[in-house]
Amino acid sequence: MITASRTASSLLAVLILGMVQATETLALSITQTSNTATLGTALGGTNLTINSVTINNGAASQFGTYTGFTSGPVTIGDGIVLSTGQVVQTTPGFNNGVQGSGTTPSTDTGQSGTAAFDNYGFGNIENFTDSNDVASFTVAFTLSAPSQVGFDFVFGSVEYPQFTSAYTDAFLAFLDGSAPANQIVFDSANNPVQVGMSFAGALTTADTNTAFADPHGLLRLQTFSPNELSAGSHTLNFQIGDVNDHILDSAVFISNFRAGTGTGGTNPVPIPEPMSLLLLATGLTGLGLARRRISGFGITK
Repeated sequence: MITASRTASSLLAVLILGMVQATETLALSITQTSNTATLGTALGGTNLTINSVTINNGAASQFGTYTGFTSGPVTIGDGIVLSTGQVVQTTPGFNNGVQGSGTTPSTDTGQSGTAAFDNYGFGNIENFTDSNDVASFTVAFTLSAPSQVGFDFVFGSVEYPQFTSAYTDAFLAFLDGSAPANQIVFDSANNPVQVGMSFAGALTTADTNTAFADPHGLLRLQTFSPNELSAGSHTLNFQIGDVNDHILDSAVFISNFRAGTGTGGTNPVPIPEPMSLLLLATGLTGLGLARRRISGFGITK
């Protein structure tokens, strides 16, 4: 005799197998490259023309492209990745679960900071002394008509939770100039993007894609230029850097650079419930329906 419990067990097994298979197919893939044409293509460019991409500072290991940042709860479209260390070490296997100076990923690339990062850092980044290992590149683009521009990004750091005040790694974006006033990525209190020091409500340790999962943290954010830009030529310079040291890596994943209308400034993107919980809830609902249907046909439990 077929029992409801056996049927339920079979359905649960299928559900778990599906969850495992889904996780396996959603793996983040990183390709290290400093080919500027490749980086420009990966960045996007909807409704605008990317004319050139220039690497201004950093080692080749600090630049790359990524696909498959699709395992919930934190997701983002394909794009480019910049790191203060090695982009290939931003995947989950490089998170050793340790907090403090022994954590990984951690690479001293031997690269310098930049004048723009330092000029902005003093007075804007907490306890700022100097920038190091800065990965910087500039996108030159053209708008055919007046428009805002925007991009999506995820910023993660293994400085969190141990060193959120002393070593305040940050991500900056300078629009049409390198002066502090041209930096457009900051929260409502004018704090730049730093894990643990800004956008507190957006911080999550629940990521399943990268090395910045628990015990570390990341932010999923979106930036639009505060005002409409004129038609014609513009530049956007992205920079990420170690602050006050050369170790304990941070990285930024940037996607969907575009022209269009959006809320000016930098704002959190809502993070949905983890996929596994949604699947489990769906599965349990299905099991409940199966039990009721089977019971209705008089099959014993």
